[in-house]
Amino acid sequence: MIVPAVLVTLAGGVGPAYAADPGEDAKARTTPAYQLAKGEECGLRPSAGKSAKDEQLSCLGVEAKLDRTPAVGEQATLRVTVRAAGKIGPSEISVALPAELEWVQAPAELGVQKRSSIQPERAGSISVARTTQALRSGDSVGFSGVVRAVKAGQVQIQARATAPYGRDVQAGQDDVFLTIAEKAGASRLGHAVPAGDSSTKRVPTTERAARPSGQKPKSVGAQSVTGEAQAEARAKGLKVIAPQAPCDTRVAGNWSFQDQNGTWHNQMNMQVQVWDDDVFGDSLLATGVTDGAGNYNICFDSKVEGFPDSGNADIYVRFITSNSQWRVQRGGNPLSFQTGTTNDVPTGSTLNLGSLTAADGALQRGLHAYDSANDAWLWVPKPNNLCWDQDDASCRQVVINWAPDSTDGTYYNLGSNQVHLAADDPNAPVTVVHEIGHAVMDDLYNDNFPAAPNCNPHSVTGTSSAGCAWTEGWAEWFPATVYNDPFFRWPSGASLNLENASWGNGWGEGDTTEGRVAAALIDITDSANEATWDRYGEGPWNIWMTSRLHNSTTFANFWAHRTADGFNVADSGARASVYQNTIDYQFRDPLGSYAPLTRPTPTPPHNFGYSTSSVYWSVVALKPNSGDLDLQLYDDRAQGVYLSGSAAGGTTVDFVAVDSNRRALGDYYPRVTNWSGGGGYRVELAQGASVLNGGSSTITMGTNNVVAVRDTYLTAGVPVTISAAATNVGQDAELFLMSSDANAATWIRPRSGAAAAATGGGAGATETITFTPALSGWYGVVVVNKAGSGNYTLTRS
Repeated sequence: MIVPAVLVTLAGGVGPAYAADPGEDAKARTTPAYQLAKGEECGLRPSAGKSAKDEQLSCLGVEAKLDRTPAVGEQATLRVTVRAAGKIGPSEISVALPAELEWVQAPAELGVQKRSSIQPERAGSISVARTTQALRSGDSVGFSGVVRAVKAGQVQIQARATAPYGRDVQAGQDDVFLTIAEKAGASRLGHAVPAGDSSTKRVPTTERAARPSGQKPKSVGAQSVTGEAQAEARAKGLKVIAPQAPCDTRVAGNWSFQDQNGTWHNQMNMQVQVWDDDVFGDSLLATGVTDGAGNYNICFDSKVEGFPDSGNADIYVRFITSNSQWRVQRGGNPLSFQTGTTNDVPTGSTLNLGSLTAADGALQRGLHAYDSANDAWLWVPKPNNLCWDQDDASCRQVVINWAPDSTDGTYYNLGSNQVHLAADDPNAPVTVVHEIGHAVMDDLYNDNFPAAPNCNPHSVTGTSSAGCAWTEGWAEWFPATVYNDPFFRWPSGASLNLENASWGNGWGEGDTTEGRVAAALIDITDSANEATWDRYGEGPWNIWMTSRLHNSTTFANFWAHRTADGFNVADSGARASVYQNTIDYQFRDPLGSYAPLTRPTPTPPHNFGYSTSSVYWSVVALKPNSGDLDLQLYDDRAQGVYLSGSAAGGTTVDFVAVDSNRRALGDYYPRVTNWSGGGGYRVELAQGASVLNGGSSTITMGTNNVVAVRDTYLTAGVPVTISAAATNVGQDAELFLMSSDANAATWIRPRSGAAAAATGGGAGATETITFTPALSGWYGVVVVNKAGSGNYTLTRS
């Protein structure tokens, strides 16, 4: 089948106007500025019983209350209320009773199951009442049941609601902490604080064998805890053996803890104190810390007994959640665990105590919090000293307040420089390290913490303020980098993927949304790049260095400091990863010659950049997949100097051509806007470097290719015929001839400003222009690939 050529003959001038669409200049003037989304912000506090200083918001809120504190044999009514906000999926609601309580009458709407818990704080058989309900925003549902106390002890009743929230999980959790007594009237809310050390127990052999034993790199060292331990002992009026005392006998063993999944972990950098049990006041003989495998091997003097004691030292060991760099404390004192005493340890022997842990399972979470601080400290670069801040002459200790019944969390106190954790927070190390991140930033900034207005309460995905978004976003990046995990995880079961979220996903946008700041820092750090703009990864150390060297008050201020530090802020690098997370610091997506880019709907408008590099015609062209998208060209990066635009209607290919035969080489900044409909598109820069002389040449264009350009020299008054012939039936070319003259206004031409055009042939046709130039000079021949792929034969005759 032979498809007839389409002939268009024009004698100079410009092509036809596109009357169905507003003019290019009109569109450029009337396209509204994009308004950054504020994001859906669920305004519920996830736990009614926690401190109001807990700043996090949720789409689910839970409240649990007992009408009385029952003693053994007594009953009480438990009421649970669940509130919902936002667009959540069906909510799973559960109420868990420990073994010390049983249901007399479970809530009618909830089914009850007995199961075995692997969490050390509620190990053994527990009773769980559960249901699933569809909750709409604004709904509130209540449940009521009767419980009976069957055994004395310190217990935690847990009421929780979780629901899918897109790909993430929203949750709320409230707890009732209760001490059940044998005697009526003696039970109380909360748990009693022990007067002295807690006891230790041996880790069962089968569990010990399954425990990970991976070595971790650096220890705070024995000397870092010696002074602290000695000062504590002296403050209590106890004896301290001088460091230069003989060292002839050893005590060795292992210390470990159990996490919320029932998994055992060797505990690193736990303080170990060796004590002599004396009649008139015990003596501190030696101190040290556990190594990366949780082991210790400490030397002491066995000949320290004095009247009325006799023989060798009577040894017991204390394990303390405190070293020179961090401390987990309850009621102002670190957690302390003491072994039994071994009398008259023989001189020259090694007393091996085996593998030990806390006897009280409820305290395992405190050990877990201590280990999370260890994770954070190991991550921090330490070229100068062992401090969190490498510029400190003396280290600041990170103090973490925690208790097994704590509702005083989750937050960092700027006044006391202390972290406050709720009871279950250590079950989510990310939550612990997030709060430590605030302490570390405060340390790095020498207590000049940035102002963070509108930050209590705050939402990870909703807008707040630039200061709040920076301080919270940095503290969300910190654990993501420590654990190489972009998910923020809460102990309630809530989780949020800080990556893979870009424009238009329902979050707040810009640098006043903390989740965007966190994700931008993560994307700069990691090498797992997501579509469309995350194309960079440098590791965490440059971000850490800028954080050390400057007191940045906002992410924009950090970006300026990063620029001053000489770290990557290029459009082809870090600036693109920041833009991926809806923070636009004049990002201009680089266009390379004949390297088409595929992009989603330009909401907000997409901005590009390129530089002309040859004294030929060049063309930037836009091919929409759907909708009416338009192309504008600016002369400056800030896009304040408008040059020209192409606003053909519908899915017509828009382009703007620049004659660098006349216009000086320089930078150009195209913008793609969504006039109506929306849809993805392809954009391509064709940078001229080829000449079309008499005869034929081949132009190969793939499906993604949009435009090609050739320079051709025409002589005034001499007619010329130029054609573009498809070689495949599915190909559809459009052909344009661009002209300019001494007037600078003609050096940049849009599609509608072509001197001649042939566009109507359709698929498989040959498009032909016959043209008689009024002026001699270099003209631009533009071939648009409207559809298909293959070779075009371009002929001048």
